[in-house]
Amino acid sequence: MNHIMIDCYGANESRLDDMRGINDLFSEITGTLSLTAVMPPFLLPYYYSKNPLDVGISAFVLLEGGHITMHTFPQRECVFIDMLVDGYFDPRRLREILQGYFNYTDENIVRTERRYLDTSIDKDRILEPGYLGEGDFGPHIIARIEDCDVTLEGIYDILDTMPERINMCPISRPLVLKSSATEPKYISGIVLIAQSHIAFHYDIELRTLYCDLFSCSFYKSEKFTAFLEGIFGKFENMTIIRGSKHEKNIKNYESKICKLAKWTKNAK
Repeated sequence: MNHIMIDCYGANESRLDDMRGINDLFSEITGTLSLTAVMPPFLLPYYYSKNPLDVGISAFVLLEGGHITMHTFPQRECVFIDMLVDGYFDPRRLREILQGYFNYTDENIVRTERRYLDTSIDKDRILEPGYLGEGDFGPHIIARIEDCDVTLEGIYDILDTMPERINMCPISRPLVLKSSATEPKYISGIVLIAQSHIAFHYDIELRTLYCDLFSCSFYKSEKFTAFLEGIFGKFENMTIIRGSKHEKNIKNYESKICKLAKWTKNAK
């Protein structure tokens, strides 16, 4: 089960805010890489953030046992992309497609194998005790819970109650699907939180649940693990730091603030 996390900077601002273009991008990725999508792309504009620099689009598509997610920040000229696939895909081809659309100038990439927690991930991207996340976007917690029994309704209930319990701001209700109508291999669910997401994929045969929490701000990851441990008991997990250039890579910061705040001057 391959997972690639790509943080792209210096991207084309108008492309980051183009709903139709991003919708077509999902179709291009799934078609070119021969991925099995179990739903059409879902896109949600997020234009009511407390910080005007954090508006953008959150989008996802559920795959058979995986997902593709994108969270764009047009004002910051960056996009965060996740792709989790049960099987092989060519990461170089994925990067070519993303580069062709967003035309970004810089990137950070983390790859991991989810059937075990890959310890080859760069050590400087693993959350250390006491780390405050200055200048970073937020943590991405990945977990694997073995020998558990979960239903579609159970996944929905967890995703519906978890954001509030761990002090996250949901911007959608959960979407939970079986990978097929007959003899499904997976049950998958996702809920969007403010410019990030929580996603679950349950392997029915192996009785294994794969969990992701990608947060838009730093918080104690123990809240997430404690919530799930209250349901499933102890499990393996790892917290990866992402978005090392989220703050630093704002181009023309002052001019963007002036444009965003121009209406206040007109109102005087």
